[in-house]
Amino acid sequence: MTGLTRSRLEVRGLISRGYTIVELMMAIAVFAIGVSGIIAMQKVAAAANQHSRSLSLATNIAQAWQDQLNADSSLYTRTSNFQNTVWLQPLKGAQQAVWFRPAWNSNLAFGAAFDELGKPIDETTDNPANAQFCVHVQLTRLYPTSPGIDVVRTEVRVIWPRTEGSASTAFCTASANNAATIGTNTNDYHFLYQVSSVRQQP
Repeated sequence: MTGLTRSRLEVRGLISRGYTIVELMMAIAVFAIGVSGIIAMQKVAAAANQHSRSLSLATNIAQAWQDQLNADSSLYTRTSNFQNTVWLQPLKGAQQAVWFRPAWNSNLAFGAAFDELGKPIDETTDNPANAQFCVHVQLTRLYPTSPGIDVVRTEVRVIWPRTEGSASTAFCTASANNAATIGTNTNDYHFLYQVSSVRQQP
């Protein structure tokens, strides 16, 4: 057998031991299934990361509001009652136990609407319909008939759309007047509640 003939036989042997089209298609199919699983996992991870970020921002917003209410309580004294307060004003002459949307306060540069970074939206220059987070407050006087020991329960509710990053409706405008009913709309919104209390100063 000549060298040329032996080489031809070796080449034929290599060809006969190669992948068939069926084996190649099966390998591509397995690869495609694996890639699709990775893509699906990435989508879930991205959604979870976005929700975690929104939850963290909502927590910070709720805490900022509790700080505002706590600072405001320093103006709640026996003599002045709620006259000099800013956020506790709804309690003046009432026990107030309903959810309401706080109005924008230009002096404190603080209000109910917040952007996607958790920054208060200036409602005098920007449209609160662009808000990604909204705050509702509920105040309840626990001992309204006991002078000197009056305690106010402060509840803060932060709301944001379930489709994080996109507010499909103007859910945080003053004209919406939806503070009393939006709390039941769990299909469209996420909610974070934070509860604390402040007391009357001497």
